[in-house]
Amino acid sequence: MRLQKFMAHSGVASRRKCEELIAQGRVKVNDEVVTEMGKIVTAKDRVYLDSKRLKIIKEHSYYILNKPMGVVSTVSDEKKRITVVDLIESSERLYPVGRLDIDTTGLLILTDDGELTNKLMHPSNVVEKTYIATVEGTPNKTELDMLRVGIKVGKEKFSPAKVKVLKRFESDSILEIKIHEGKNHEVKIMCEKIGHPVKKLKRIKIGNLELGDLRIGNYRRLEEDEVKCLKELMKC
Repeated sequence: MRLQKFMAHSGVASRRKCEELIAQGRVKVNDEVVTEMGKIVTAKDRVYLDSKRLKIIKEHSYYILNKPMGVVSTVSDEKKRITVVDLIESSERLYPVGRLDIDTTGLLILTDDGELTNKLMHPSNVVEKTYIATVEGTPNKTELDMLRVGIKVGKEKFSPAKVKVLKRFESDSILEIKIHEGKNHEVKIMCEKIGHPVKKLKRIKIGNLELGDLRIGNYRRLEEDEVKCLKELMKC
């Protein structure tokens, strides 16, 4: 198999991230540094990342975390901030599937399954994500319809979102927003565009996987049927 796929199956990271590690010259096959993509490796080859030998993981681990505010969605952080990986007590080499902004809370998947991560994050896969957003003011029908038909911000075009108003208050309102693209800051950018900036944002669902009553900062392993559902969604 290709080197980056081998690395992903070894629990290093997603295939895209593994390609970055290869390009940085941090990967060796046998005793040779490899920096070009497409290298084919077999069971007889010895693969190393930063001098640590990698082996394919046969049994993967899957968790969901209710990410708190102020925690970054990375494996490590150069500013020494708390990361989502720090919150899970596990000996596995976990990494987050996608990201939530530092001030966004809610459902985040962490795993050592690089292949599933790669498929979940690939732009060609339409995986619906549900958010609860507290925004300034209350959008009217025209503004909501702008989100429903797809909105353009500068040169960036955002696909149609499913949106409805859950509650109205004097100075703000609560919206349910469903998207499938997963572009950076997508919900915030869309709401800003229609004149209702996000004050608070929480992700509660990815596909059929729900956050449920999992408390903020807590995590749990996914049940076998939940993992199966994710894999069926991705046709893994």
